[in-house]
Amino acid sequence: MKKIVLFLAGAIVFITIASHAQMKRSDAVWARTVPAGSITIDGKMNEPVWNQAESLVVEYGKSAGLPGSGWTAETGVVLDSVKAVVKFLVMGDSLYLGFTVKDSSIGGGIFGAADGIIFNIRDKSDNQRHPASSGEYLWGWINEGWMDAGNVTSPGAMPKIGPKDAYTKTLFETATTVKGTTNVDGTNDNKIVDPTKIDTSYTVEMKIALKNRGYNVTSPKGDIIMFNAAIRDCDWAWPFQDFVTFSRVWIQGPWANTNDKNFLRIYVRPDVTNISGAVPSLAPDYVISNGESVSTPAIDGTLDELVWSKIEGIKIRYGDDAVRNSYAGVGPFASGQYQPNVNGSQAFIYDTSDATVKMFFKGNTLYFGIDVNDKVVQFYDLEDRWDGMVLSINGLGKDHQNPTDHDQIGRKFTILVGPSGKDSVRDYMHILRDSLMKAQVVLKLKPGTTVDTTGMDEDQGYQIEGSIDLTALGYPDGLGDGILFLGLTYYDGDSFIPTSSSYGTRTWWFRERESFAAAAYVYMDPNSKITSVAKTSSPVPEQFVLQGNYPNPFNPSTTIKYAVPQTGAVKLLVYDMLGRIVRTAALGEQEAGEHTFTFNASQLSSGVYYYSMRLQSASGGEFSTRVNKMLFIK
Repeated sequence: MKKIVLFLAGAIVFITIASHAQMKRSDAVWARTVPAGSITIDGKMNEPVWNQAESLVVEYGKSAGLPGSGWTAETGVVLDSVKAVVKFLVMGDSLYLGFTVKDSSIGGGIFGAADGIIFNIRDKSDNQRHPASSGEYLWGWINEGWMDAGNVTSPGAMPKIGPKDAYTKTLFETATTVKGTTNVDGTNDNKIVDPTKIDTSYTVEMKIALKNRGYNVTSPKGDIIMFNAAIRDCDWAWPFQDFVTFSRVWIQGPWANTNDKNFLRIYVRPDVTNISGAVPSLAPDYVISNGESVSTPAIDGTLDELVWSKIEGIKIRYGDDAVRNSYAGVGPFASGQYQPNVNGSQAFIYDTSDATVKMFFKGNTLYFGIDVNDKVVQFYDLEDRWDGMVLSINGLGKDHQNPTDHDQIGRKFTILVGPSGKDSVRDYMHILRDSLMKAQVVLKLKPGTTVDTTGMDEDQGYQIEGSIDLTALGYPDGLGDGILFLGLTYYDGDSFIPTSSSYGTRTWWFRERESFAAAAYVYMDPNSKITSVAKTSSPVPEQFVLQGNYPNPFNPSTTIKYAVPQTGAVKLLVYDMLGRIVRTAALGEQEAGEHTFTFNASQLSSGVYYYSMRLQSASGGEFSTRVNKMLFIK
């Protein structure tokens, strides 16, 4: 147990809460803030602050963190594999990286035969570009014209930086020390010329300016740097070429110029320093609640079970910055949208439809319900013109590991509106449902909706209801640590006459495709339980009232209890201490009676919040509750 002293409105409130143990995220790390002048870029890493830095171990043959880290041998058999420690600090408005790499046979050549480090810091400076674009950096003994000038292939030569342009040099500063002599291995008979020149390791200090990349790490709320890096290792190439091995090992993504696999989230906040003690635990991007006490829904494509009204959904809508900016963590910058050319052009988007995705788990099964509002529902068997949803989930275990890159394979679950208005499943959803019998899914059109490619009538949309047995994706019985790496992509194609007015869009939450960065880190929380929705014989409440929330204080979920006097649509509103609305949740149509809703605050900062509810009754009346207070403590 731990005690927290809070100062609220002049009063001292003592609150005792249970310590909340949370698994350390494998896709994230803290960079502590250190005082100005405490690091000198000299390639030695002998400053005391490096001893307090958070670090990752990067070793050939071992994962540096799920889901995107991996390793591969590109040429030959790896005899001298790399093992490195990477450290992260922030000083001023710059990120400092420290690499200590144990390696022999250090030296340079062309890009495919050189020791080096390539890394990617996503560029947030263009607020109109979503997802954030790649920011490429290269360092190493790389003898290419697009790198800095200078010879890196002679004995004792030191590395260069790239790409070779003035902009990169304003962002990137580095220094290196080597134990041994570079570009000296032996002779053609593999005999060592001078044992004293055998390489054993190198150390690199790097400074990367962040402000021009759109980050503000000095603001009180801090920032999250989106980063991936690969250590490239070429051995036994100097001075001869008949015995060469080349490999690479990486943190979350192997390339510097693409949106591949994943990226590491580097958390920064000015109050998390080299002397501030243990770093704060990091909340998941999204929490899926436990439905063990609710009735299993009938998978019929109609989200009429009350369990669906108990869950706060994920909204996805093309062109809606407010919706995208409401996503947790790096969600506003990883999430994005795309409008491809249709019939040779990009037509005006008449209907910016939306989808709401809700999920819960029960036992080993993930249940999902998707509600789509779409005025033009169609079937067109071309990806750029689909109507439907793609879930991308990373599997566990050897059967779901990339045999070449040794990272987790993302599985693609595609559910489309079919030509007859029923579900058309593709990719891994087809395998799980129709071959392995480990999934269910039904798509059903809403009333008054027809499938056509003329746009002559106005539709309402459709709903999708489904389930996936996660043990078929390598999860153990009981779901292990409960971590799910997830992406959602909503497709909306609208066709009209004339055909030049037709268009298609796709909009995604965190990850566009199963092989892209960056999946949401989702926790299936066994303790976040959805309460039973069975009907009771309780009397009908006379008033629309809030009956409190429990636990309070909470982390990160609390159950709100309330009474509804008559059937109607219910909405939750959450306010900060200035009275600004910070979260809303449409809970759907609910019958008269007592209800509960599990609210998850993982996307919010610790503090005091207020909440109320509104009711739009079926008879046309509008009601509001009084405001209640709740306390969220991470």
